[in-house]
Amino acid sequence: MKRKFQSGNDYLVLYDCGTAILRYGDSSSVKCDYYESGDLITIRLGGDTMQMRVEEGGISSFTGDRWEEVYPFEIVV
Repeated sequence: MKRKFQSGNDYLVLYDCGTAILRYGDSSSVKCDYYESGDLITIRLGGDTMQMRVEEGGISSFTGDRWEEVYPFEIVV
């Protein structure tokens, strides 16, 4: 299963295997790891960690950024 979220021109794609693809605007896509625990998603990119809350229709970061879930979607890498 794949899930894709969008916030402006930024995209986050989550795969069942614990891999995520993060793309900020026109920059290159970055592969990172993630895991889910309850209603939290933790994304690890190098030494940085970002946590997001799963909500109806999307996810939100603790800093207030809202990422809407996108249906259907195509992956552009």
